[in-house]
Amino acid sequence: MRDDDLPAGLGELTYGQIASVDLSTGRVTVTIGDVETQPIRWFTGGSSGTRLWSRPKVGEQVMLVAPSGDIAGAIAMRGLDCDAFPPIGDTTRELVQFEDGAVIAYDPASHKLEAVLPGGATVSIIAPGGVRLDADVRISGDLLVDGKIESTGDVKAGNVSLQQHKHLGVQPGGGISGAPQ
Repeated sequence: MRDDDLPAGLGELTYGQIASVDLSTGRVTVTIGDVETQPIRWFTGGSSGTRLWSRPKVGEQVMLVAPSGDIAGAIAMRGLDCDAFPPIGDTTRELVQFEDGAVIAYDPASHKLEAVLPGGATVSIIAPGGVRLDADVRISGDLLVDGKIESTGDVKAGNVSLQQHKHLGVQPGGGISGAPQ
């Protein structure tokens, strides 16, 4: 595309809308009025060290940054709210919302980190060095452990303490005791 094919007064900054996305090349085309750019890069928020990835969506509004008005070297700056992609909501929480409805949020006022996933979603943590939780933990649901369970304190099943329970009908020798009390 030649710069003179673009609407008059483009300058270095203008609004556009993503028309196509090529994930294999990391390029998008952007429409500005009735004109569409050649494939250009989009701003990712981090390309070395800690890298961020969030693919652009067709219809997403962008700010087209064209240094010296040169559209061939333009970059699509993402993250502008628009009618098709409105703001997430009226909240003071910091959050990431995914297109399937999953949300990871942190509320600095209440010091609460929350992950809410849609039905059928799963969570995997792969940590060869282990996982350590320094907190009280409550699990609602079944627990399956593939391996041993160790405890430095007592273990209870219902109201029965592993260390403190009593047995009835205990006989000296090789007899089998009754059920725990």
